[in-house]
Amino acid sequence: MPIVTLLLASAGCGGGGARPVAAAAVSDGIPLGALPRQALGTGQCGLFLWKPGAGARLVLMAKSGPPPFARLILDGRTLDLPRLGGDAPADATADVTPRYGDGQTTAALDLTIEPRRGLSDGAVAHGSLRIERAGGEGFVVPVSGLLGCG
Repeated sequence: MPIVTLLLASAGCGGGGARPVAAAAVSDGIPLGALPRQALGTGQCGLFLWKPGAGARLVLMAKSGPPPFARLILDGRTLDLPRLGGDAPADATADVTPRYGDGQTTAALDLTIEPRRGLSDGAVAHGSLRIERAGGEGFVVPVSGLLGCG
C-alpha cells in the first residue's frame, strides 16, 4: 500500500488540488515564442502565421491598423514591429511580401495566399518568415496561416 501512495503522490494524484503547470518550452533552436490568442477589433483585418510541423505554434500576427504592425515573440520579448513602406493595401491578399521593422529587427514575409472554401479571407498555403537583426544575424522559418477580419 505505501508504494501505491508514493506512486499517486509522485504522479500528482495524491490530493492537494490541481497545480498550474508551465507550458513546455519548444526546443527546436528557433528563438520565436508562441503568441497567445490575438483579437481583432471590428473591421480590423489580421494575418496569423504558424510555424508548422514539430513545435507548431503561432509565431506572427500582423494587423492592418491603423497603424499596421506585426507582433511576434523573439528571444522571450514581445515585439510590435511597424509596417515598412506605408500602409497595407485595402485587399490584404494583394501584398504577399510585406516587411515590418523597428531599426533593430526586421521581419520579412514571402507568402502564397489562396482562397479556401469556408474561409472568407483566405489561407496562407505556404510561405516564409525571415528575421534579420541589426548585428547581421538572422534566420528563416516556413510558415502557414490564415487571413481574417473582425
